[in-house]
Amino acid sequence: MINSFSAFTIIVLHHEGKYLLLRRAAAKKSFPNRWTGVGGKVEPHELKDLRASALRELAEETGIQISDVAHFTLRRVLLHARIELTMLLYFTGDLKHYVLPPCDEGTLGWIAPEEFSSLPFIDTAYAVIPLIVEDQQNDPQGLVFPRLGLGVCRDEGLEKVVWE
Repeated sequence: MINSFSAFTIIVLHHEGKYLLLRRAAAKKSFPNRWTGVGGKVEPHELKDLRASALRELAEETGIQISDVAHFTLRRVLLHARIELTMLLYFTGDLKHYVLPPCDEGTLGWIAPEEFSSLPFIDTAYAVIPLIVEDQQNDPQGLVFPRLGLGVCRDEGLEKVVWE
């Protein structure tokens, strides 16, 4: 039985054909050494402004400010129930200038889409990040409404995602 809810933001920034991703630190309790976007937990008081929560996480983890990003857009929302009901909010944006800041959460890297299949992604990230990259390429200004996905989880992880 599920008796709790958590929401997380995941941000994937684009610059000159590559995407800023995070390899989580080896010491992390959840998903050590796995790749994902930059982000973190939405605090309860932030549920009324999910964009602000994502921007807070981006600034905390990388020092990147919204003034450095164009077309910051919510692309996809994934709901799944692994241990608790979880909502993952995937944002993209175009970084105006190349940076590779240090990050306390792990190691940041600029990754080309053709490299994604060789990286050990978190299962949810692997299911969504290639899609939001495609969304960003097809709709660079973020004019299309975000897509909602429902994830089916089993003991071994995310089995499949059904999109709206």
